[in-house]
Amino acid sequence: MRKSSGGIRANGRFAFILFAFFAAFALMFGRVLYMKVVHGAEYEAAAKNQQINRYDITIPPNRGSILDRNNQVLAISTTVYNVALDSLQLAEVAELSPEEQEKTLTTLCEYFPELDYNTLKQYVTINPETGELYMNNHWKYLVKGIERSVKEELEAMNLKGVYFEKSSKRSYPLNSSACHLVGFTRGDAQWGLEGYYNSYMEGTPGRSFILYNGADSVVHQDYDAKDGDTIITTIDYNIQKIAEEVVAETAAEWPAKNVAAMVMDPYTGEIYAMAESHSFDLNNPNEIPEWETDTKYTENWDQLSSEEQLEYLNTMWKNFCVSDTYEPGSIFKPMLVAAALEEGVITPNSSFQCNGYTDIGGYRIKCHLVSGHGNINVEQIMAQSCNMGVIQIANLLGADKFYEYQREFGFGDYTGIDLPGEAAGQLHSKESIGPTELATMSFGQTFNCTSIQVIAAFSSLINGGNLVKPHVVSQIVDADGNVVLENDTEVVRRVISEKTSAYMRTALKATVENGLAKKLQIDGYSIGCKTGTAEQGSRTNDDLWALSNMSYFPAENPKYIVFTVINQPSDYVEGVQTPTPMTKKLIEGIIKYDNLEPTQPVEDEANLSQNKTVTVADYTDSVIFDVIGDLDGKELTYKVVGNGNTVVNQVPKGGTTVDVGSEVILYVQRSEEDTGTVSVPNVVGKNYEQAETTLTNAGFTVAFEGDQSGTVTAQDPKYGVSVAKGSEVMLTLEIPEKTDTSTDTTGTQTTQ
Repeated sequence: MRKSSGGIRANGRFAFILFAFFAAFALMFGRVLYMKVVHGAEYEAAAKNQQINRYDITIPPNRGSILDRNNQVLAISTTVYNVALDSLQLAEVAELSPEEQEKTLTTLCEYFPELDYNTLKQYVTINPETGELYMNNHWKYLVKGIERSVKEELEAMNLKGVYFEKSSKRSYPLNSSACHLVGFTRGDAQWGLEGYYNSYMEGTPGRSFILYNGADSVVHQDYDAKDGDTIITTIDYNIQKIAEEVVAETAAEWPAKNVAAMVMDPYTGEIYAMAESHSFDLNNPNEIPEWETDTKYTENWDQLSSEEQLEYLNTMWKNFCVSDTYEPGSIFKPMLVAAALEEGVITPNSSFQCNGYTDIGGYRIKCHLVSGHGNINVEQIMAQSCNMGVIQIANLLGADKFYEYQREFGFGDYTGIDLPGEAAGQLHSKESIGPTELATMSFGQTFNCTSIQVIAAFSSLINGGNLVKPHVVSQIVDADGNVVLENDTEVVRRVISEKTSAYMRTALKATVENGLAKKLQIDGYSIGCKTGTAEQGSRTNDDLWALSNMSYFPAENPKYIVFTVINQPSDYVEGVQTPTPMTKKLIEGIIKYDNLEPTQPVEDEANLSQNKTVTVADYTDSVIFDVIGDLDGKELTYKVVGNGNTVVNQVPKGGTTVDVGSEVILYVQRSEEDTGTVSVPNVVGKNYEQAETTLTNAGFTVAFEGDQSGTVTAQDPKYGVSVAKGSEVMLTLEIPEKTDTSTDTTGTQTTQ
């Protein structure tokens, strides 16, 4: 029978489809075979690597340290480790060896009590329906910041699925010391030296990851980070400590918006100390500090908005000495005198008449001595801080030259100090200086400056006439000890001649010898000084004042210049608040620390403290009761950090030779015997009401002997010892000798 043409066409289509199918199958099979034979090993390794290489991180470098001039550590970074769990790997381990998985989980819980076994077990549990982990992320950080010793112990156990990520921890061993100068880093926020020299200290990151080496061997590959450079500052920790103590004592006695002290080498511009009130713990900069008493912050911090909290913290973190401006007052007068001497409009023998006031531009401007100084020479004008005298000198100098020297001394400009946030201050423009402005500026009013500007400008008066750039870092060195940066003495310009400077050095001794700073006298030592008391802001507000003292010693060849300021003291009473006592105590501390020999005859040798040294013992692991007794016997003071009665660390270290009277910092921890005890706070120097409040709030009862209206001179138990809560603390109270102070009597515009 003959086939139809339609059937032939159908069979042809079927044959073509079948042929196409087999051809496609053959092509696919060939491709697979080709990939398997030619690239099989490569793709298999890639697949395994994709599965295993779940760990690839950046290793942060250790940030460079910050040291004082004697290599005392102010800031340091140490290597720590984060513990990570690869739960997928540990889950896979269970299929071959459940014991290994159990070992990992139980060991982690033993070492880190904060970890929960059941939670860890859930991390490594596989869903039988999907064959995947119940948790989405198989890489889990368990603990952060463990020490190297703990990491090495765990590594020796060969725990499966456990990895250690290298990290870095920044710490400040001295807590709040030099906090505004050292600064800190928190995210993008960088303060103090931490911010200014960040590019040197940050280092170069490394890398750590896991990969296959060959067919099946898994290796952990590290590329080490390069640590940051070390910052060596000009700060002397011992002088810084003395400055901080006098600032804290003054702020406690006379609360103010700011209390500050600086110590500098007037010839080199090296800052030895920069201290101010409102200090904070660099290790916990976001915490409300102990000195804060405003209940808005102490009780309602959590209720404040984030903006309010940040505003408070920024104010606390800001470095007053470089960032805040105020009217300097009479500490500016010597600069006017020096300018007039340099221009020849006066001589050291020039004299002027002070009647107690003058009328200028419709204002009556008074001298602080309202009865007037009478006939007064140049040296007496500075020693007695006569306003009428400097007004007449300014008129002789003229507005143009006054403005020129004001700028030459660095006012209205940045000093260039190596710290962030420096302010430039604000001056009258040359064109706007009329008779009234010239008069008020002559005694340091109606223009603003910073503390760092004032100390730099004043230094040029006594160092031979050079305006020197202040700095707080001397060197930066890398990990190999190579000097990366060196800050040498930088003379910005010569302002006055050596002849004028020599006169100023001598003339300003009169302020201490027979002027307004006689209470600054220290037997055997020559000191030059200028005091200042300046109204701030609107003259309708009599509550805003800045009280200052600029001193240098030895006067004939100054090694140190010291500037102290009490800015806007609360409840200001003329003649009561004054920075002179804090200045004297700071100078006395420096003389003792530096073992400076007397520069002039001593009236009573028996009253001179003999500079003696003593070797500090190693108190590590000792009981603090015994340590305090030993320190008292060696005439050493102490500061306790932490709670408990066991000493675990100290500064300076055992074996160090220090001056009698030096401070030893004791770091203490609790032992089992210390359970239920409370550390006794330090109330020496407080009045009875303050001491009783402090001790009662800490959980103690209070008894006293002596005059209750006096000041606490001793306490038993001593501060820093931990005793049972509710224990009695016996206070010894005595009435201190009154300090006579001299300040200005203020009229419309006046300073001292």
